[in-house]
Amino acid sequence: MFLSTSRGLFAGALLCSSACSWADSKPVHGESLSLHQAISRTLLSNPELAAFAFELAAQDGRTLQAGLPANPELVLDLEDALGTGARSGLSELQTTLSLRKIFERGALARRVAAAQAGRAVLDAELLEKQLDTATETARRFARVLADQARLDVAREAITQAEQAVAAVRVRVLAAKSPDAELARAAAALARAELEHEDAEHEWLTGKFQLAAMWGAREVAFDQARGELEPLPELESFAALSARIQNNPSLSKFTTEAQLREAELRLAEQRRKPAWQLAAGIRRFEAGDDFAGVFNVTVPLSFGDRGQGNMAAAQAKLQQVDATRNAAEVRLLSQVFTLHQELAHARHVSQKLASDVLPKLTEALQQTEYAYQRGRYGYLELVAAQRELLELKRARIQASVDAYGYAIELDRLTGTVPRSAATLSAPKQ
Repeated sequence: MFLSTSRGLFAGALLCSSACSWADSKPVHGESLSLHQAISRTLLSNPELAAFAFELAAQDGRTLQAGLPANPELVLDLEDALGTGARSGLSELQTTLSLRKIFERGALARRVAAAQAGRAVLDAELLEKQLDTATETARRFARVLADQARLDVAREAITQAEQAVAAVRVRVLAAKSPDAELARAAAALARAELEHEDAEHEWLTGKFQLAAMWGAREVAFDQARGELEPLPELESFAALSARIQNNPSLSKFTTEAQLREAELRLAEQRRKPAWQLAAGIRRFEAGDDFAGVFNVTVPLSFGDRGQGNMAAAQAKLQQVDATRNAAEVRLLSQVFTLHQELAHARHVSQKLASDVLPKLTEALQQTEYAYQRGRYGYLELVAAQRELLELKRARIQASVDAYGYAIELDRLTGTVPRSAATLSAPKQ
């Protein structure tokens, strides 16, 4: 019950904080898929999250068991039987039937508190798993978008190769170029078609891997809906470092500390051993008489007073703070590194788009013009085409790298990838 409730709250709160305006309809065959739809379906249907429900159910069972008191014991004692002399046979037999009850002296409540604290730790782990799962979905969605962009470049490469074949054929027919150039142009077209096929296979694989995040056994959408532009925003390192406290892996230490405190209190309680109280009736065979019997058992703690268990529980409690400090330092280092990588990826993508792409586009146009007029050879034409295509592929890679860094930064700062919002914002 908690799994479905908390998963819905997690998905609703965090998804709406990033992009409540996204469409929420489920994709069907032939339709496109938004990032919001992908993350929403993942949080609701991811197989690993579904499997975690059984771990929560198991802990609920342990909590239930911890709250059950010890059962009373029915004890039958036979004394003075089968002896010698006057006590031979059963003539002097004493039969005692008693009911024995254990008084745990507060141990039950502390066992329940420890089990409930264990459930709180699992709840925190669930939130961490949900965030990690949503983040992985965003990564795969970005890769599908990148594959789609590479497919566009592959189609452009085919178009350029076809244009080159046509241009070379004109020159060959005019006896201005050898037949070998036409053969090379045709081979380049065939290679472009193979590269397009490879890109298509990558795209299909990426879509299947994305659909697997919500347990689908087939791809029920045509393509991912979105763009790699504009690039994700670059927040200041100070703002990012302030948000790392929202990371579920750090928040989990709070619940773990509560668990260790509960275990420490339970260890303290166990220093007070349980008492046993018994009451019953005794029958004397010789005179057919009856008498009441009462018994109290109080264990004496001399050597073993639970010192070792107390020391172990105290050490585990102190270890939580030390581990949390180490995790916080590690997270801060990762945030700084990713912040630098994001800044670099943004710079590369922007530089390629603003400075390099216009120049190479112009260079290709001039080369095509010069080739048609015989001032450039086939090699110059092919080189200009290849340079432009490689630049476009490099720009795609820089953009998807930027989104990868931004998505990871969001995970480290405890939010569903809000930096990836523009991935689902198609160009107007």
